[in-house]
Amino acid sequence: MVRGAVASTNCATSSSIEVLAENKYPLLIGLVFVRAIDASLTYYGLSIGLREANPIVVLIVETLGIIPALFFLSSVSLVLLFFLGEYLLPGVAQSRYNIDLWSNVAYLSVLIVWSAVSLHNMLLILIWI
Repeated sequence: MVRGAVASTNCATSSSIEVLAENKYPLLIGLVFVRAIDASLTYYGLSIGLREANPIVVLIVETLGIIPALFFLSSVSLVLLFFLGEYLLPGVAQSRYNIDLWSNVAYLSVLIVWSAVSLHNMLLILIWI
C-alpha cells in the first residue's frame, strides 16, 4: 500500500513538472502584462506626487522623461529576462526538457516578484489618495 502511494505522488509531481515545463507562452504573456501594469501604476504614482525609490529609475526618468523612461525600462527588463531564459540558461542546462523547465521557473519567479512590486505600487497609490 505504501509503495502505491509513493508511486502516485511521484506521478503527480512528475505531471506538475511537465505542465510547468510546457507552458512558456502564458508566462511570457503574464510577464508583459505585469510590466505594463507596473509601468502604468508607476506613471500614475509619479503624476500624483509620489516619488520613485529606485535611484537608477529616477536618473533615467530625469534623463528621458516619464513615459519614454518607463517604456525603455520595461522593454529592457523583458528583453534581458527573455535572453536569460532562452539563451543563457540553455548554455547551462543539458537537455531541452531541463531548459524549458528552468527557463519557466525563472519566468515564474520574476512574474511573482513583478506582481508583488505592482501590488506594492497599487497600495502606495491607495494610501496616498
